[in-house]
Amino acid sequence: MGLKIKLKKLLHIIRGKNNQFSKVSICGVPLLLLSGSTRKQADQDDAWWFYLAKHHNIIFDVGCNVGYTALLALIQNPNKQMLLIDPNPEALQKAASNLIQNGLANKINFMSAFVSDALDETIKFYTVGSGAAGSMYASHAQTAASLNSFFDVKTVTLDYIYTYYNIKPDLVKIDVEGAETLVMKTAKNLAKSSKCDFFIEMHNVENLGMEAAGQKMLDWCGEMNYRAWYLKTGELLQNAAEIKNRGKCHLLLMPREKPYPQYLKGIKQNAPLPNFI
Repeated sequence: MGLKIKLKKLLHIIRGKNNQFSKVSICGVPLLLLSGSTRKQADQDDAWWFYLAKHHNIIFDVGCNVGYTALLALIQNPNKQMLLIDPNPEALQKAASNLIQNGLANKINFMSAFVSDALDETIKFYTVGSGAAGSMYASHAQTAASLNSFFDVKTVTLDYIYTYYNIKPDLVKIDVEGAETLVMKTAKNLAKSSKCDFFIEMHNVENLGMEAAGQKMLDWCGEMNYRAWYLKTGELLQNAAEIKNRGKCHLLLMPREKPYPQYLKGIKQNAPLPNFI
């Protein structure tokens, strides 16, 4: 057997192993998932997201990656309607495969694009494979940047997505590794029309910093008649200086008239997921 054929055979075996489903349990729910689809331990925001998803039915998951957060939502109720958006087609394919394999994709749409503040621009997206964090900023994807691993991707806006799909969400999750202030700049028509909640993972934005990024969120809330809740404390974020020393934190933006969710009270950062649903 020639070397070329042997290499092709080895590659086929490796790819086959990467595409195999394994038995996994999340919150006591048995699933068949592709390798690398779950986390070894709960992230700091998993419990907040789990309970937010439980109490919302139409969800935009911006920066869905391989679909772990979608799984947390859909194992609670497979009839939730979700739109999964990610610029990495390899990650999005993995998310779709997991949901389809487990009968959770009946009311799901998928969109491969980078959500930002402009429509139909081209940006570099730094990432390595599927599952690794990706970003438009090299500083937020250092491994990928060190390998010069990126691809060009087109941008969309949340307002465009809202108009294109004609879906009115009640919850929007934003996890875009430093681009969250850009995303919110063009989410105003969506917010006005839907009065949805926004669950945002804030990062220390390149050339801006956490405090200035937080102030942009507060300014957005003031303009849109929303309020920002700092999930670590469960209190209103009154001053962006409160988060200036955080490398990452989580905000819940809600219409001003809505109180802080009773079901989130007592849920601390890094809280474990429930053992059973």
